[in-house]
Amino acid sequence: MLETAGKVTRGKVNAVIVAIALAMVLYHMVSTQVLLQGTVDHNTTHLGFALILVFLTVLETSRQKPWFIFSIALVVLSLLATGYIWFFSEELQLRAWFSTTPDLIVGAVLILLVLEATRQSFGWLVPLLAIAVVIYPFFGSLLPEPFHTTSYGLARTISNLSVSLNNGIYSAVLPISANFIFLFVVFGGVLQATGATKFFTELGKLANYRLRGGPGLMAVASSAAVGSVTGNIAANIAITGSFTIPLMKKAGYSPEQAGAIEAAASNGGQIMPPVMGIVAFGMAGITGIPYLQIIAMAIIPAILYFYCVGSYVQLSARKLGLERVKEKVDIKELLLSAPQFLVPLAVIIILLIIGHTVWYVAFWAIISTILVSLIKKGKRLSLATYVEGFVQGAKTGARIAAMSGCIGLILATLTMSGLGVKLSAGIEVWSGGYLLPALLIISAVCVLIGMGGPSLTAYIIASIFAVPALLKMGVGFEQAHFFTMFTTIFAYLTPPVAIGAVIAAKLAGGSYTRTALEALKVAAAGFLLPFMFIYCPSLLLQPQEPFFAVTGIIASIILLLSLQIAFVGYYFTRCCPIERAIFLAVGALLFLFLPLQHYALFAAGIVIFALMTFRQFRRSRKAPK
Repeated sequence: MLETAGKVTRGKVNAVIVAIALAMVLYHMVSTQVLLQGTVDHNTTHLGFALILVFLTVLETSRQKPWFIFSIALVVLSLLATGYIWFFSEELQLRAWFSTTPDLIVGAVLILLVLEATRQSFGWLVPLLAIAVVIYPFFGSLLPEPFHTTSYGLARTISNLSVSLNNGIYSAVLPISANFIFLFVVFGGVLQATGATKFFTELGKLANYRLRGGPGLMAVASSAAVGSVTGNIAANIAITGSFTIPLMKKAGYSPEQAGAIEAAASNGGQIMPPVMGIVAFGMAGITGIPYLQIIAMAIIPAILYFYCVGSYVQLSARKLGLERVKEKVDIKELLLSAPQFLVPLAVIIILLIIGHTVWYVAFWAIISTILVSLIKKGKRLSLATYVEGFVQGAKTGARIAAMSGCIGLILATLTMSGLGVKLSAGIEVWSGGYLLPALLIISAVCVLIGMGGPSLTAYIIASIFAVPALLKMGVGFEQAHFFTMFTTIFAYLTPPVAIGAVIAAKLAGGSYTRTALEALKVAAAGFLLPFMFIYCPSLLLQPQEPFFAVTGIIASIILLLSLQIAFVGYYFTRCCPIERAIFLAVGALLFLFLPLQHYALFAAGIVIFALMTFRQFRRSRKAPK
């Protein structure tokens, strides 16, 4: 009886979740076409939906009665707190510096709700960081320089972080979630539900007929495309790795190599135009750089990254002597599923070029995805399929909204207390005013922040102190933000955490440690590119002296290939230890050429690479067949 009652209860909870999720999607869809509310009320509605949906989702899986009751209480408090703010929004803004006791109680409750929703969605790291940052000024105000910070007292702090409605939870990050990210996350959910990933599966199989590294290259291509839409490395590995990893192992890659290739390719989806996951939306919202410009700037780095990953795949396949795995390509499925991805993609690009807002573009991307799935030939999708896509997208978007509020707590405190300025100045002092040490310090901090949390969170937090420090040292505004974004994104592949390697290793059945180390080699470009486009802005399509721009791009291409030859130990034939060391030296020479701009380094690197290429080619011709 109890088990039956539990099933009935969970069934009712699931029905409520579906209703709330669909209502949230409908509200945001309509808001793109009609102005329903002002900015503050819109953000409050977005946050209210998100908190309720997060807590209901946890409630759905609750097995213990105390936790069930706790979750119900969180849902009720979320409704009351956001309802209070929505109803009294005008009064709250007028008395922002003189909040009443009820205002402060609601504000404190809202802060706790955001922290708990973030914890339930992404774990302890971000909430604990937020708590530490928010509490620090109370102690920092008692400390001497350079640890001294400004404290505004408990009441003013609560007001600033919540019910003032222009800072803290309501800072620039929540509107980014409401106006940039949410509907594109829903778009990714609908795209996945309608079977767009089948297109990448069949397309990737074609590579098997031509190249020995076919299964690996299929992982690279499919993961890049899927990751660009989902922007979630864990989801990307789960979606594409379920079929690419077994194929790679079947072809002859070791479990560690298969896992590393999948992890590196999936992580790279976050820098892959034309969508670039959700981090690009965060950058557009914070910096004011047009989203289309961010996409354009990311093209060359994305090409170089996947060229590097593809080089590893193909060189490894040749070294292992892998044969082509001739998976049967379902041409009919390929043709039927192609429009499911290509049409929404074309809609996104065309509307962005015309000049429409990201908010508007997301609406039509979703509509076009549904229309294509309705008119394409073959098996019709059920209503439940569309509902599942909307619900999953809304759940993910709700988690991101909760996290956005939590990030707002951190950013507001860093700004108001002066801690952000001190961190920025500290980087300049610790680096001695030299750019390269500053880049290394910022890179290390970004990796520490990004290893255990979402990329968007790490990027926004790091940009508060990293970008001003880089600007003082003469780095361009766009380059500074791209450097911060790239280093936080690739923290997912950095040991000792390396979340991407953890997931991929489990799917591949390999050693986590060896998978993580192998992933570092596969994704080498991801760790080098941030430094490369600081010294060679042309990689981001920024103005630069033409001759150096051309030589810089050439150096980047040869540099990445040389490193992969050294890592894999194969070019035209197997490399001896001395050859691997020489190719590594070529990579070092070309990398040093970018900051030093000494053409002797470029010439030496190119000449040595050409000589080694000739040597390898001759050795391969003499090798027994």
